[in-house]
Order: sequence, then structure tokens, then C-alpha cells
Amino acid sequence: MKMKRIVSFILLFCLCLSLVLAEEETEDDPAWTIAENTQIPEDVRQLFAQAVAAEDIGSVYTPVSLLGEGNGVYCILCLSHYEDPDIQPWYTLVYIGENGVQNTKDLWIDEYAEPDLPAEEEEEPITYGKLVSDLYSAWEARTNIQTDLEVLNDDVSAAITDRWTELFMENGFSAHLNGDFDPAELPVSGRHAFVVLGLELVDGEMQEELKGRCEAAAAAAGAFPDSILICSGGATGENNPDAHTEAGLMKAYLSDECGIDPDRIFVDERALTTAGNAVNTFVIMREQGIETFTIITSSYHQRRAQMVYSTMGLITGKMLGYSAEIAGDYCFGIEEPEETKGFEAIFTAMQMQALLSILDSPEEDTLTLLTEGGAY
Repeated sequence: MKMKRIVSFILLFCLCLSLVLAEEETEDDPAWTIAENTQIPEDVRQLFAQAVAAEDIGSVYTPVSLLGEGNGVYCILCLSHYEDPDIQPWYTLVYIGENGVQNTKDLWIDEYAEPDLPAEEEEEPITYGKLVSDLYSAWEARTNIQTDLEVLNDDVSAAITDRWTELFMENGFSAHLNGDFDPAELPVSGRHAFVVLGLELVDGEMQEELKGRCEAAAAAAGAFPDSILICSGGATGENNPDAHTEAGLMKAYLSDECGIDPDRIFVDERALTTAGNAVNTFVIMREQGIETFTIITSSYHQRRAQMVYSTMGLITGKMLGYSAEIAGDYCFGIEEPEETKGFEAIFTAMQMQALLSILDSPEEDTLTLLTEGGAY
């Protein structure tokens, strides 16, 4: 009974449609003739099968009734469905002729609603940022690294993965501490720089930890008198009315308290993050023709700094044809603050993401950033 009601409804629909079309009838476009017998003749059924088979329709049409014919084109009511059994079927008017399927019109009748198709998942584009996410996920799960390196297909992604594996996955990194390690044993060669990283100021003044970094830098600089020092860090701390910078105070401390010739000390007074340190000090190193450098920071911060600076070196190498090699490490030994313990990998990944956005979405000012630096 339901099928008869459905067919009757569609016949009435087509009849009304034919009356409208009849008003626009021309000699080349005769009006539709409503089928008196809704059974589909064998020749029309074969024509339907041939027409549908020749089309890439994406769904399965089961012919139900012949509704009408006009100028060699047949209108056939079909029950339509996808091959997925969980998707509800629906009805479609299919117009076919000798030239194949002319048109289709879906009808949502009674309980046959428009199918709720599974949402297509958008594939996440393969980027350097995605690479870093994969690396962090591998570290978090303590599993083997699985990335889409073959999609990126370049030396940068491979080198980043190798460095991350070395620093974060193999658990073999051990910082060389001032007082426990002779800085003269550092593998320094060529034009060299000791990069001294800043630490947030308290009431506009250096913390003892930052002074410890400077004393480690002075020991290293004393072992290699031909090297330069680069202090990096901007104006930080909530109560800093005179806008003292980490780099400015470090240079003064190295000169006044540690006896380092101020002409050897270069400063970046804008960086506010480790990524910013890397961007701005690479600008200075490039200007000074530095070939190797040693990062001097606190022992708990060295691994993060190594990863971030390695990433920056790969970026400048790719975009500017300049890079410098890390020659070991030298640190002020101190216990990591409780509030940051356990966050080293995520902090590192965030800094890497910030830097690699330069390669993923280069803006017009990218070269300015890489050649002039910035707060970043």
C-alpha cells in the first residue's frame, strides 16, 4: 500500500510538472507524456541499465516505476542507496535516454530522509609543524618515532628528527658543568662564539642563577681568548621600571665582575623566548662570520636550547645558505625549578613550532626577521 501511495504522489507531481512544461512547449521540446502503465518495459529497462552503467554516479539505483516519456527521454522512479547498509535509502527521479543519464532529482518522501553520510575527515597537511607534533607524540608515548618524512622529503625534516632522537629519545644527554669540566676540552674550531642565554629578571635585577651562567661563560671565554660572547635576552620581569634587559645586565656583569673585555661581548636585547634567542643570535653570528658556537645556559635548560638552536640553524641554512655548528655545551649546574619539571619536551616542541612556521608559512617579512632579528 505504501508503494502505491508513493507512486501516486509522484505521478501527481509529474502531472503538475507536465502542465507547467506544456505552457513552455515548443516544436523541439514536446511536453511529457505520463505513463499509463507504471511497469517498466524491457527495452526501457535495458536502456536504463546501459545509461546508469556508463555514469560514475556514486550510488546504486534500483528502478521502481516508469513515470513518463518525452522526446526519447524516460523518467524513472528509483530507490537509491549507497553500498553502506547503515545509510537509509531514498528515492530519485532518473531521466535517461539514448545519450545516457540526462538528469537526476532526489526526493525525500515519508521516512526516507536525506542520507546522513559519514563526515569526511580532512587529512592534516604534512608540514614541519606536523612533524614536530609527531616527534612530541612519540616522546610522550615513549614509542618509536613515526613521521611523514617521505612527504616532506628534505634534509631539514630528517635532521630535525635525528636531533630530537638524540636529545629526547635516547636519554643519553649529559651537560658539561662549570667547575666539573675543563672548558678547554670543548671542540671549538674556526671563528667561535659562546652564546649566553638570559633568565627572567627579578625587580629589574639578575637572579643568582643568571650570574652563574655568566661565570660559566667567563670560564669558557677565558679558555678561548679569540672567541666572542653573545648575550641574549630582553627586558623581562613584572617589576622592571627602568626596562633593564637581561643581555645588558649580563654584559655589564661579564665585564665588571668577570673581567671580560667588553669589545668581545655582543648583545641581543630583544629576545623574550628561547626561539627569539635563536633568531636574534643567529643574525649576530651571521654578521660576525661565526662557524661554531657553544650554548651556555643552566644545565636543565641546555637540552631545550640545543634542540631549538639546531632547528634555527637548519632554517637559516635552507633560506639564507648560512649556518653554524654547535660545538658541545657548557652549563651552570642547578636543579630545575619545580614549576617547570616535566614540561621540557612540550616547551621545546612549542619553540620549534614557532620557528618552523617560518618554513611552513613564509610571510613577506621572513627575510627581515632572519637578517635583522626581532623580539619573536
